[in-house]
Amino acid sequence: MAEAEPGGGVAKLAESRSTAPPTAPPPALTNHPRYRVGELLGIGGMGAVYKAEHLLMERPVALKVLNRELIDKPATIERFRREVRAAARLTHRNIVAAFDAEQAGEVHFLVMEYVEGVSLARHIAEAGPLPVAQACDYVRQAALGLEHAHERGMVHRDIKPQNLMLTPSGQVKIL
Repeated sequence: MAEAEPGGGVAKLAESRSTAPPTAPPPALTNHPRYRVGELLGIGGMGAVYKAEHLLMERPVALKVLNRELIDKPATIERFRREVRAAARLTHRNIVAAFDAEQAGEVHFLVMEYVEGVSLARHIAEAGPLPVAQACDYVRQAALGLEHAHERGMVHRDIKPQNLMLTPSGQVKIL
């Protein structure tokens, strides 16, 4: 999700889970006092997403970490900060929740709800075409999340099955 910008442009906040080979988290996160960083969940245009554990709360979270190669670009840092502010304004059952944003050394990251499940793209690849009623339900859920974002001046530039998480209970969550 991103806040609509003047002239119709938007800043992207959508990551997909990939099957990229695991890469280590940045050293600044290795011994973070609040998070224990685990497996790589996906890589997107602005960075990587890792599964982590919030140590005090003892719950899983997802950390979206800004790509190391982009931290020297002030415009990219500002874009990331806009994404963080935009994500903070969205609270809806069909949108992945943002919990916190932080900087550890030169590493900028967003702390988000960890969603147990698979992308809709992976589900379809593994299970085949969806029954019509189920497909309509998934589209309806995504539309409700998008409506919530739209009502708050947000636009999602990259709605696709890879950016829709499907939980084991059948809930769709927009990344």
